[in-house]
Amino acid sequence: MNTPTSGTPTSGTSTARIADEYVATLADHEPAAAQALGVTAQDRLPDLSADWAVERRALAVRTRDALATVEPTTEDAALHAALRERMDSDIALFDTGFTARLLAPLATPVHLVREAFDDVTVTDDAAGDEIITRLSAVPRALTQLDDRLKWARAAGERGEFIGTGIAAERQVREVADQIASWIDPDGVDYFRSLRATDLSTSRRSALDRAALAATDAMAGFERMLRDELLPHAPLQDAVGESVYRATAQSFLGTELDLDEVYDYGWHELDRLWRQARGVAGEILGTGATADVSVAARALAQDPGHRVDADAVIGWLRDRLDWTLDRVDGTAFTLPADVRDVDIVVPRAAKGVVYYTPGAPDGSVRSKIVWTIPAGATSVPTWQELTSLHHEGVPGHHLEHAVNRANASLHPWQRYLCEIHGYAEGWAHYSEALSDELGLLRDAPERLGMLLGQLWRTVRIVADIGLHTGRPLRRNEVTDQTEWTPAIARDFLVHYGLVDPVTARFEVDRYLGWPGQALAFKVGAKLWAEARTASTASTLDFHTRALALGPMGLAPLRERLLQDLTKEHA
Repeated sequence: MNTPTSGTPTSGTSTARIADEYVATLADHEPAAAQALGVTAQDRLPDLSADWAVERRALAVRTRDALATVEPTTEDAALHAALRERMDSDIALFDTGFTARLLAPLATPVHLVREAFDDVTVTDDAAGDEIITRLSAVPRALTQLDDRLKWARAAGERGEFIGTGIAAERQVREVADQIASWIDPDGVDYFRSLRATDLSTSRRSALDRAALAATDAMAGFERMLRDELLPHAPLQDAVGESVYRATAQSFLGTELDLDEVYDYGWHELDRLWRQARGVAGEILGTGATADVSVAARALAQDPGHRVDADAVIGWLRDRLDWTLDRVDGTAFTLPADVRDVDIVVPRAAKGVVYYTPGAPDGSVRSKIVWTIPAGATSVPTWQELTSLHHEGVPGHHLEHAVNRANASLHPWQRYLCEIHGYAEGWAHYSEALSDELGLLRDAPERLGMLLGQLWRTVRIVADIGLHTGRPLRRNEVTDQTEWTPAIARDFLVHYGLVDPVTARFEVDRYLGWPGQALAFKVGAKLWAEARTASTASTLDFHTRALALGPMGLAPLRERLLQDLTKEHA
């Protein structure tokens, strides 16, 4: 392993200078950081090597130590607090082994390699050449990741992490199966099916060579996972109390009392379930609480609450534009470019919905990706609207658009500071906020929102229970006292009406990202409590709170409390 020596932040200088030097070092290895500095990086993929993983940790240590020598000013106090917390969290997360070993069904390095080519069109010009060059880099990136996973396994065996250095068998197998589906020789090969428009003979040849090499590299990576990692992967999914506490704290940016959070999860499950049964009674006209699943089946037969699959993009765009008009100037001060977001609706085995912010240099627009399960002919709008609020407005897209329009934020905060507790907490808070803002038009849409709340609440109790062994409490699903993946899936199906295929995917994800599932409800709780305590209007609170920029929940709570103190002074 190379000893890192470059990119040492200068002690005793301003917080902004330390942040500048930190981002400048990242930019040599990570395209997003380069783009944040205005450097074109469309032809690159991130450095996935073990050397960079180790150096990145060392960079975090140096940056943290440099920040300790600086007394923050009023102007840079938020940046100082945010950067200091992130460095501590990045170091702690690396030391669990999670960073280096990461394999899971969603948002891992191998997924980022594939997603670098989502919704691209190779054109017969310099922009097309950049995509071809980036595609040609796939074999090298996967070789780096191959080496990193093997290094992590060896480091774990040497006791260099507080957790294991290799992902559990379930995660290794799931990723290998996903890769197999991407490059299925009997289906659609992802890389060799990229869109291209009227390419010259030379560019077409270059694209074909790069696509074939990328597919071959993915096939080789899949074989490595099955033949070299899988035989050594631990059977146990649970990471245990100490590792779980460390990963959860890193994802959320705050220390947690897990017993308190577990109690909160069970309380919320009971509260929200009673609300959902009440709304089900409204829908069925019983005048009292009713069976939620019966109400859902009735709505499934109501064409007024479904939209044809072919019309989903139009429905999403219309509802997004209506929502923006409704909140503009009343709940939020919207940036001018907030409507610059693409809605992409692919089909796949699993109906996943997610948001990807645009590239810092504007070369790629922000996207709301709304995957329709293969074979579905229509979509239940009443149940899915809450996902639009989560991923779009007032959720992820609005938060990203506001932060990126805030020129007073350092580029690190505007473009690179991604914290699950902050971002997912805001997006989940936005789901319930949508009801307050009049964005839900009827009882069925309110039921859909409550089911989304219940889904994220199940995440709390199931995630903590599966990883730390805390016992099940009284519920409507089982009389068992010990959590299992099957019981967690049954909870999602029963309380959130999640379809069984998605429920399986969800639980597998929780097992691969210990603690991340807490970010939604715990983060939303902080946002809601701060707004309740504030005397400011909804518009003023949101404007001032979002102006702080992304940060861990601990510094965010501190900054919001300071704001509240000034209000009451």
